[in-house]
Amino acid sequence: MALELFTKLPLGGVDRRSLVPLLASQGPTVARDDLAKARASITAQHAAIPSDSCVLLLGGSNGILRALAIQLLFGERVAVFAVHYDSEKLQIGTHHARAITEAANEAGVFASFVNDDATNPATIASVVEQLKGKFRCVHLVNGIAAGATKRYAEHGTAQVPDLDVAFDPVRQTPDFSAWDKIRKVGLVQVETASDQDIERTNKFMGRSTDPWADALAAAGLLIRGESLVAFADYEFEAKDPVYGMGPLAGAKILQRESLARIGRELGVRTTRLCYPPMNTTAIGAIPGGLLKFAGSAELMLRNGTYANLASLAASSIPAFRPDFRDEALYLDLAYKAVRRDFDALVADVDNDNLRDKLRTVIGHEGL
Repeated sequence: MALELFTKLPLGGVDRRSLVPLLASQGPTVARDDLAKARASITAQHAAIPSDSCVLLLGGSNGILRALAIQLLFGERVAVFAVHYDSEKLQIGTHHARAITEAANEAGVFASFVNDDATNPATIASVVEQLKGKFRCVHLVNGIAAGATKRYAEHGTAQVPDLDVAFDPVRQTPDFSAWDKIRKVGLVQVETASDQDIERTNKFMGRSTDPWADALAAAGLLIRGESLVAFADYEFEAKDPVYGMGPLAGAKILQRESLARIGRELGVRTTRLCYPPMNTTAIGAIPGGLLKFAGSAELMLRNGTYANLASLAASSIPAFRPDFRDEALYLDLAYKAVRRDFDALVADVDNDNLRDKLRTVIGHEGL
């Protein structure tokens, strides 16, 4: 059966007009409930971060960095300061941040967040000034995801297979809880990026670590040989028709070069936290992203290697330990092991065989 073209809509087509009253009425409760559920299963991973140190997180208010913040605060009892930029009325991120901050402070662990543009020099200066008065040492993790999900003009446009999935309108993540949430598999159009698209992607995802690292070092908060500077990386394949052929790839390459410069010039520990496709808001914006997540998760669930956000966050903690010196922490090995099987799984996918191909992942609890 030939796949039909469909339009990939933000948040799966949720009515934006309904979001304001919905988030206002349900956002705080959902955020608190989700946090309580996450805390119930947390175990310490022994980060060995001193009490006069803090982890500064950039971005990721509704993805892996949110999970990492929860692990650091409630599993490791490490201070966390987060900077992300969300709409107060239209996004769940600020509700998550408030719930986490309130619970951490009640538990006697420092937590704070700023809802502002992390690339704004004024934001950087203000946050660094606040950190100077409270901590001796800062570890920095960049998880900003704000890029053009397009292709470079030299590659032209393309059509790629993807899933049309309903989103949870409050949590704002793809809803794989039941088959009635999966509308169809089809094709989505991938456009070419403008110069403005490329520059914006490079600004947020390629060069955003540098000004923070330099400002923290100037303030004496990046300690040589102790502080960690890291970013959330994705080891794309060059043949990937979206990620590998557009600004997202270019920005990741810039970020890797930035990390090398920071380690070389500032004398701090640096590493790439390499993650697989994850069930987050961001994956839903990438053409082909939902099929890539669902298909790879299906295969990893079948062979017993799937790890959800909480598990990935816990597995990220070794990077913070003082003796960690690796160039990368590969949390994506299980995903890489099924890449070729994923290609085979989706090669002939259509709406007649979709239920069989995704028989394990749809309805699986704990994605």
